[in-house]
Amino acid sequence: MLKMIENAEEAELLKEFSTDSFGLTVASLLTAYPTELDICRSWMQIVGDEMTAGICSHGGEIVLWSTLRADYEELAEFIKAIGYTTILCRARDVVSLELFACACGQVWRREPVEANGCGYERPEKLADYKELFELLEIKGGFDVWFADISHRINKGTADMRFIRKDGKIISTASLLHIDGDRALLGAVATHKDYRKQGLAKSLINSFGEKTVYLRCLPYLNGFYQNLGFKSVDVWAEVKN
Repeated sequence: MLKMIENAEEAELLKEFSTDSFGLTVASLLTAYPTELDICRSWMQIVGDEMTAGICSHGGEIVLWSTLRADYEELAEFIKAIGYTTILCRARDVVSLELFACACGQVWRREPVEANGCGYERPEKLADYKELFELLEIKGGFDVWFADISHRINKGTADMRFIRKDGKIISTASLLHIDGDRALLGAVATHKDYRKQGLAKSLINSFGEKTVYLRCLPYLNGFYQNLGFKSVDVWAEVKN
């Protein structure tokens, strides 16, 4: 049975059971966007007396967290009914849902390490966000991205950091989703003229106090392995 999460108690219940990188994303969005806001809707699946899956739909993007006991037939029918632009989930879920992935890669995790102080800044002005948007080469419109990321930063469920040189932002890294002492790393980029200088590494290590997950494409595996990340799962993305 799938049930919409309608109050804080149900949201906390889902957070308690969502222990992997996908559950972390769902938990973070539930904190940033309370259940009474239609911009982000979440559901939990119950099989017997066990929670077996969680679904979060945010701007047409679905994040799916599940256990091996999930009722995938019900999940597949439900996801088709509510519609989506993309689905982010475990690779095994794509197979169980009888869908086709357009991209996949490793999920990595690093346990807390000693955080460093690399002289980073956080965005404070609209101009900072616009410069970060360009550096990250984000697809889509700036206004939608800015409204979402600034809201989540204000709610404490995201953290953007960057290094500036000669008045120009040259490197950035973010915790895109934060839930307590765990977080999801992403939006890592360095201007082409400043690469191979350890800037991204120093920014990533500035988040050392948290257990950090990330999902990346295979060509970046070596970079994150060298930073102490270990492979723990396989992610996949489906596009409609």
